[in-house]
Amino acid sequence: MDDTTADAGLSAVGMLGNGAPAGQVLEAVAMRKHGDPAWEPFHYEKISDTEYEVSGGTPAVIGGVKKWPGPHSTVLVSVDEIAEEQLARFPVEIAPAPSQSVPVMVSQQNAVEGLATNYLTVVLQLPADAQGRKRICNALSLDTDFFGAKVTATSLADEIAVNQLLELRCDPVDVQDVRTRVARRNQTA
Repeated sequence: MDDTTADAGLSAVGMLGNGAPAGQVLEAVAMRKHGDPAWEPFHYEKISDTEYEVSGGTPAVIGGVKKWPGPHSTVLVSVDEIAEEQLARFPVEIAPAPSQSVPVMVSQQNAVEGLATNYLTVVLQLPADAQGRKRICNALSLDTDFFGAKVTATSLADEIAVNQLLELRCDPVDVQDVRTRVARRNQTA
């Protein structure tokens, strides 16, 4: 399952409905192609270099959990359709990379004034046992430098997922304003 499609940001096989942006794009294309407003996708599989097979059906909430008990159907979604949907959702602009003089394509959502490349965000789901959590936290030594890089923030929550959901529900102008403010703050830090 390590195989990923760089163009789509999807693994070779996966479940849908977890809120990941690449999954949301695939879901939207599949739902549009299927055409039934009650149909929802729940699973995908890469079946060739250029296509994904998306399985779905009409969901029901059973015991407080969304399930697909009825018959399932599939829709084929091409990498080109995914790319078109991504472009519609997340337009790109030409922006210079910080260490290069040649323009490169940078997503507006992920880069503000070319500064996004200065940070790496990692989310780890910690193990359930206290000893496992302690070993990981000690191994990371969050209060020290990593080869010259400084830890600027930590959280015991999945901040990436929270931010993705907030971005989906907030006005894009407000999201861009926050990104610009953070970029300015980081320039002076």
